Amino acid sequence: MSSSIERLEEKTKLVKKLAELFNETTIPIRLYNADELYNMLDPSPVQSRELSSRIESYILKELEYKAENSRIAIEFIADDVSLYDIEIMRAAFKNHFHRRAEEQLIRNQKSLRRWLLLLALGIAVLGVFLFLAHIFRTNADGHPFLSILSESFAIIGWVALWEPATYFLYGRSAERRLLFDFMRLRHATVTIKNV
Repeated sequence: MSSSIERLEEKTKLVKKLAELFNETTIPIRLYNADELYNMLDPSPVQSRELSSRIESYILKELEYKAENSRIAIEFIADDVSLYDIEIMRAAFKNHFHRRAEEQLIRNQKSLRRWLLLLALGIAVLGVFLFLAHIFRTNADGHPFLSILSESFAIIGWVALWEPATYFLYGRSAERRLLFDFMRLRHATVTIKNV
């Protein structure tokens, strides 16, 4: 799966180069100790540990307001953090968002396959129901009930396409944006300031 991530990064290399021409966007985060960065329920070694869900969601929320072509810098402001902890925190941050990017890529691929299947099914259902609607419409002379059935079948056919169309119009772009954000964070400049 790493090769897929690397191929995506090759495609976004130009965006990254262009981003270097612009100002770096810094997201400051206040920590009271180094442990606050991590998900305390994760039993992995520290450098492989997941980040706190609060910190991840805060960073993603902040990215919504940042330009897509800017470089990202994360600045952790912490009390009394050793040089060893600083290196571990940087490694944990990079590893966390590398895993998130790989997981999101897999989710996007599965989601695309699922919605393509549902789109094909929706088109087939639409075809069948529009055919039935046409049959009822041609035989509806003087029969209001057949006219109602004709309209109902046409509506049901179009409704079958509603969710797949919504995904391809809106949902897919949201999934791709999340993957892009994870990839940007994987390459973010991480600094830890002692106060």
